[in-house]
Amino acid sequence: MADPAVPTAYQAKVDRLRRWLGDEATLNKLLQAQESTDAFLYECIDDALDEINYTPPNPTTPYTISTFPSWATLKLGATLQVLTGKGILSARNALTYNDTGGVTIKDYDTYGRYINYFNILINKYRLAIQNMKIGANIDSVYGSVPSEYSLYLDTEDYDY
Repeated sequence: MADPAVPTAYQAKVDRLRRWLGDEATLNKLLQAQESTDAFLYECIDDALDEINYTPPNPTTPYTISTFPSWATLKLGATLQVLTGKGILSARNALTYNDTGGVTIKDYDTYGRYINYFNILINKYRLAIQNMKIGANIDSVYGSVPSEYSLYLDTEDYDY
């Protein structure tokens, strides 16, 4: 059942992000549940969009979830938002204890396993945003300047 906090028009994006994350009860063998609510995933998509629109390099962009030119890039940003949120939760609730037999248990320490993914994704995401912003800058030039970075590349203008 859809979360009422998620606009109906964006539920498909939330569902798509959930599938990308593998956040389904059948795949979460230990939790036996979804880890994130639809509202949380929607907020992560929206926060990623806000970050993209207002973070340098300029220009600021006017994208909405519906008009964003690349789901793959928005998905990376949303995934980073999820990992950051879950990392904060993990750090706040992590507990390490040892028993007398020398066995160490780390309760709720999931973020440590994700840090390598975070680093790979952040580099890929930053490059995609940088190229997108370069394209937006080029597209806003008076008279238009042809470039491979252009968001609206007209292939008829080039001989390949």
